[in-house]
Amino acid sequence: MTRRTSKLGSRKHYQPHQLSRLMNFFPPLLGMGIRVREFTPDWTVARVELKLNRLNRNQHGTAFGGSIGAMSDAFYALLLMHQLGRDYYVWDQAAEITYVSPGVGTIFGTFEVPKERTEQIRAEAASGEKVLPWFETELTLRDGTVVARVRRQLYVRRKKSATEAAEPMESTNFEG
Repeated sequence: MTRRTSKLGSRKHYQPHQLSRLMNFFPPLLGMGIRVREFTPDWTVARVELKLNRLNRNQHGTAFGGSIGAMSDAFYALLLMHQLGRDYYVWDQAAEITYVSPGVGTIFGTFEVPKERTEQIRAEAASGEKVLPWFETELTLRDGTVVARVRRQLYVRRKKSATEAAEPMESTNFEG
């Protein structure tokens, strides 16, 4: 039996609309009321919402802070990973969340990684050194009320095999 792999190696490569639908069945997101509404076709934007329900309310009847944090987890990494391709490691490194006002209804988040920023990160990581970029967004209610300000730091490094393949070979003198 032969096993097929995609262009991205052992990871299955999904189209943006497929990944957004599949993520809505991912148990940690599903259980917290988090819905992925969209990944844009160019992988530059993800739109996510957190619907307030009895499973994600705190003692005050507002959105539980852990659910708000989970709402912002992984989306910057997913966007950047798909833009950079399989030659890079991309992980979440750190997060800072400032809670501004109670989440009294559905909370919306838009996560953006513009192509220009991706190219800047690609250039910084070209040598194989790690890059630690920060990304920021505001999570809001439908009326624009800011519920939380989120900063996420990613760890990005070009894989050694990709770095070595990009280096020119030394010329060898065979004259004897």
